[in-house]
Amino acid sequence: MSPLFKVVLLGDSSVGKTSLLNRLITDKFDPNLPNTIGAAFISKEYTSNDRTVRLDIWDTAGQERYKSLTPMYYRNAKEALVCFDLSCPEASFERARYWVDQIKTLGPPDIKVRVVGNKKDLVDESEVNLSMVHEFCEENEVSLYLTSAKMGEGVKEIFDDMVGLIDREFFETSSEQSESLPQPISLLSRGTKNTTCC
Repeated sequence: MSPLFKVVLLGDSSVGKTSLLNRLITDKFDPNLPNTIGAAFISKEYTSNDRTVRLDIWDTAGQERYKSLTPMYYRNAKEALVCFDLSCPEASFERARYWVDQIKTLGPPDIKVRVVGNKKDLVDESEVNLSMVHEFCEENEVSLYLTSAKMGEGVKEIFDDMVGLIDREFFETSSEQSESLPQPISLLSRGTKNTTCC
């Protein structure tokens, strides 16, 4: 059975969280996907480098009225993807900073955070100043990805990196736990001696 891990998608409404997830699951882009209400859940087996894990992915709603509900989805999460819109980077990333602070404050202490700038297809990278984004990610030790859910660009790399890290940590931990277990002691003697009575 594949090891199971929880992933949560965070970010304001309309940054493309559901489209990223849809691209992962179906490898398609649907411009008419409705906004998520509350949260949507999907479980998927994902294979990378011959290792397979099961991801329980929670796609949270970004609307203001659902914000108070979001922390309940942080519990036991192994990974968080914090998404923002590259087509309006300054305003959208300011909101992403809020979500990063939220997950670092209220989420599990060992959660891995990845910042995802989506809608890359709508911008000319040479004209977008992402210096503050890079600086923030370096200071907070979070990974940065630039993606286009519409074109499928960069999405697979996120989950390949995620599964690679999860898998490595999982199997290293399993190996360490196995090595720390007490070794069985054989009660059988290595040799036998013939004995006679009287």
